[in-house]
Amino acid sequence: MLPNLIFQLCGLQSFVARGSSLASSLALLWCVANVLLYATALAFCFIERRWLFVDRRNRGINFIPFIKCSITIVAHLVVLIEALLARNAYRAFGERLTRVDGTLEKLTTSGGDILRQAERRYRNKLLLFMTFVCATELAILRMVYPDPVQQAIWCLTVSSLIVTRMKHLHHAHHIDRLTARFVILREQLERLCDVGTPSANEGHLGEQWLPGGIAGKRKNELDVLHRPSGVGYVPMTACLKGQASLQEAPSDRTAGSLQAEHLRRMFLVKGTYLALWHAGKDLNGCCVYSQLANLLQNFIQCTCDLYSMYSLLYLNQFEDIFGFILSVVATFAALGIVLAACENCKNQVGQMGQLLHKRHGDEGDWLAKMVENFSLLLQHTPIYFSLGGFFDMDFILLKEMAAAITTYMVIFIQFMPKDESAIVDATVGNTTMAVVPISTSTISTSSTQ
Repeated sequence: MLPNLIFQLCGLQSFVARGSSLASSLALLWCVANVLLYATALAFCFIERRWLFVDRRNRGINFIPFIKCSITIVAHLVVLIEALLARNAYRAFGERLTRVDGTLEKLTTSGGDILRQAERRYRNKLLLFMTFVCATELAILRMVYPDPVQQAIWCLTVSSLIVTRMKHLHHAHHIDRLTARFVILREQLERLCDVGTPSANEGHLGEQWLPGGIAGKRKNELDVLHRPSGVGYVPMTACLKGQASLQEAPSDRTAGSLQAEHLRRMFLVKGTYLALWHAGKDLNGCCVYSQLANLLQNFIQCTCDLYSMYSLLYLNQFEDIFGFILSVVATFAALGIVLAACENCKNQVGQMGQLLHKRHGDEGDWLAKMVENFSLLLQHTPIYFSLGGFFDMDFILLKEMAAAITTYMVIFIQFMPKDESAIVDATVGNTTMAVVPISTSTISTSSTQ
């Protein structure tokens, strides 16, 4: 599968789901090698900080590019380390979904088509995002090409930026897998609520079935209460086993077996939902620290990039803003993809809850009671995506991040130096160093003109 291969090359998946033990060992060794490599890159960043992030006004270092470069590599290391530590948890997650797929095959034969279609959509989304990110980084490289220091910083951070963004896509991949299975459950539940409704069965069977073996049509609740005493009440366990009362007519036994099949399918739907809910809960625990570090890196990068964009606008250096815009758009695109996946999954479960209100029955309708019980289950155990309780993964997080970035931007602008040369020195080299170095002589010439 192409997405799994891409994630293994990025070091985000340290095992092969359906491969040999040798392939899983190679993926594990590759992830360990990436950890050692970028630990060395982080050490180099700290050792050579006076050469990489020199401040042209004095002999110190420029803080903005230094903190951006270091936090990007640190986030990359956290992502790789958690991929190693959560290796067995991700493997258990995949095995749980495989068991769920076996249960879904008992419910429908069209589930495989839905899963393949979901995989195809995700693969296209992943390839499109990778193309955009690679084009963005190549454009930034072209802008910083004349300066060897900027090239060195770009080489240090480009792979870390790509992998941290791909971590959002890796998280979205597992959420999309859950969503596809919730779609199958929703379709099966819709069929049960439509076919199993007594009013719908009247036109299909020519009679209304009740577990007590009553074939007469009920016009109102008074008729239901005056049930013939000669007919024995059949418990739900007997319905599930296909057993019927001895006094039932052949047509009643046919309706009873149909209702027993509906109850069996309802039990499968409920059990599958609980399995998927636990799978989502396990997924929340697999990527807590990596996604927290990732969000911190996204916040710092976007804040610094927007501050640098404002500084360049203040200096009328419009040709250098393009690199910052590309970097911010790529980061927010990756974050938006994973948040949209979370919202889509929760919407599918919400639609399941709305379908349950379509089923109506009396006190003897066991399927109606099962539907009511499942409705309470959905209300008390909704699907959710969280990062250790710190943040809920939904669009509200994106709004809160944008508000926090705006707040910090206002604070930074208040302390922004008004001297143009100071702004230039603070701005040069920021992003993955997406800005071509700006000479002070060029600014002084343009100001005299």
